[in-house]
Amino acid sequence: MPSMVEAEAFYKAYTASVRTVFIKTLPGVPLVPLLYPTLGREERASILFLNEAFADFHEPFVAVTDDPARADDLLLPHNYSVVKNERAYLQEYSALSVKLGKRIIVFAHGDSDGEVRLPHTLVFRTSQYRGRLRPGEIMMPAYAVDLLRGRAFFPRRKSGRAVIGFCGWARYKNIKNLVGTVVKDGLIDVRALLSGDPHFLARKKGLTFRRRALRVLERSALIRPNFILRSSYSGHRSTIRVNPAQAREEYLENMLSSDLALAVKGDGNYSYRFYEALSAGRIPLLVDTDCILPLEDIIPYDEFVLRVPFDCIHTIDRLAADFYGSLSDDRFVAMQRRSREAFEQHLNIKSFLRYAVDHLL
Repeated sequence: MPSMVEAEAFYKAYTASVRTVFIKTLPGVPLVPLLYPTLGREERASILFLNEAFADFHEPFVAVTDDPARADDLLLPHNYSVVKNERAYLQEYSALSVKLGKRIIVFAHGDSDGEVRLPHTLVFRTSQYRGRLRPGEIMMPAYAVDLLRGRAFFPRRKSGRAVIGFCGWARYKNIKNLVGTVVKDGLIDVRALLSGDPHFLARKKGLTFRRRALRVLERSALIRPNFILRSSYSGHRSTIRVNPAQAREEYLENMLSSDLALAVKGDGNYSYRFYEALSAGRIPLLVDTDCILPLEDIIPYDEFVLRVPFDCIHTIDRLAADFYGSLSDDRFVAMQRRSREAFEQHLNIKSFLRYAVDHLL
């Protein structure tokens, strides 16, 4: 066992070699995953399966100091959506940033694409539209689980028609959900017309785009649909209406038995299913709602993702069929391998955070 002197020397050498952040935590508020290896991983009971995404978090990403003057950066230790109304707390961070001339690192994981109202920030966020990306905003992957964790990867071989898979929420929950969706989409139609910006239509509800795409695909003779349609979100304990273990097994089996995995945004402009498809080594069929994908400057997404612009949903079956028909069997297998590699190397949250600390901070 090392002596206290040896332990202190090791800690000093360690903190000198990694990025050091200052944090001030609020009692009872969950931490951002960047801090899990340093301060301890937290279990989240409400969002099903999420904890699996952090199972391999062992080596610290950053060192923590309680002296802001000694820190490389100031880090907001809680997700921004949770603390955005804590005015005194955020003002303290703002004052420190101005006084010390140091950045505030912020994580905005979730559906919001609203502005982070803090000075001198570097914001990692999941949801944003390409036309609204602000300086200092960096897209990050969702906290997606590796669907092949503990399983071998087996690529599919080509068949006559593309099997397009989808398992998830694609039906209205009730009349209130239907009316609310119609009203919101109608207001977006009006704003797009008044602004003259057709890209504003990308802000319609994800359920709307999902239903449109599935309707076209379901009626098409050009592809083979492989759909399990639900009337609620199955990723949260409060909304799931089937047995969680059964739901997860059906989801995985649907993904693995498909050639292309339909991925459409939710309420925010990003898709968990997109990253889960990559983890399974399947080719995402992404309905592109003015999306920005993480690390686009280094990841050649077009080598393993089929993007269909949201305003071309009415031809999504033909676009998918033409794409699939153009692939040789070897190319099809190679694309699946490339999608799995992208997830392993950059787009699982552990790999992304390591890259972010080493290259983006």
